[in-house]
Amino acid sequence: MDVLLFIHVVAMAFFVGGQIVLAANVLPVERTNPDPARMKAIARNFGWGSLISLSVSILTGMLMASHWNLYGFTNMQIKLTLLVLTLISLGAHLKYPKAHWLMGLTFLLTLGVVWYGLALP
Repeated sequence: MDVLLFIHVVAMAFFVGGQIVLAANVLPVERTNPDPARMKAIARNFGWGSLISLSVSILTGMLMASHWNLYGFTNMQIKLTLLVLTLISLGAHLKYPKAHWLMGLTFLLTLGVVWYGLALP
């Protein structure tokens, strides 16, 4: 289970850390020197990495939650609710890419997922 936990944490670190890098480093540069094609390529590459990292996180999370019987815990139920809301927010962002507030919402929801994940026994 330690290996699954490690993989789970690294996958989440990629997703959360990637959002921080985009918001703190990429977007400010793109605002001062906009290149829509470059930004689209960056977003596409991060999107594929995010898809992989979220898939890995969900799979490893399910395996660990089953192994440690975590589904009955309130924190786990809150974490899963926030995860579903995160996925809905991501889907909405894909449909409406110019609605930048959706990425902010996704980031906040992701932080909530991490917070409640750390609160699990």
